[in-house]
Amino acid sequence: MRYWEPIPKGPVLWEARAEPWATWVPLLCFVLHVISWLLIFSILLVFDYAELMGLKQVYYHVLGLGEPLALKSPRALRLFSHLRHPVCVELLTVLWVVPTLGTDRLLLAFLLTLYLGLAHGLDQQDLRYLRAQLQRKLHLLSRPQDGEAE
Repeated sequence: MRYWEPIPKGPVLWEARAEPWATWVPLLCFVLHVISWLLIFSILLVFDYAELMGLKQVYYHVLGLGEPLALKSPRALRLFSHLRHPVCVELLTVLWVVPTLGTDRLLLAFLLTLYLGLAHGLDQQDLRYLRAQLQRKLHLLSRPQDGEAE
């Protein structure tokens, strides 16, 4: 990805050029991107951000604490066993919802869609676990902190 450059004169799969599409399609794409990024950041509240970034694994390794996954509940381990990444749908939205889709972006979107789609298989049990985790985190964030007036 370091040397990736767009192909400015390459073939384009779709492009919003004519009015009213030239105004509304980029606006719709922008709104969907903002919503997707907000969802990505909210998902980070449910999951352990340091662990998603690999920082926790390095910290545990340096201190000789073992694997952080060994401390996870069986429900969390079950979820992680068949979830490629918690922001799959949002990432796909960011990749595909664009006003102009050229060959380079199409290749990137197709390959990442294929990668994410091959191992993504949530079921009802996983969704219940995620909902419970979100409720727990929201409860922790909504209660008054020590020293705050109620």
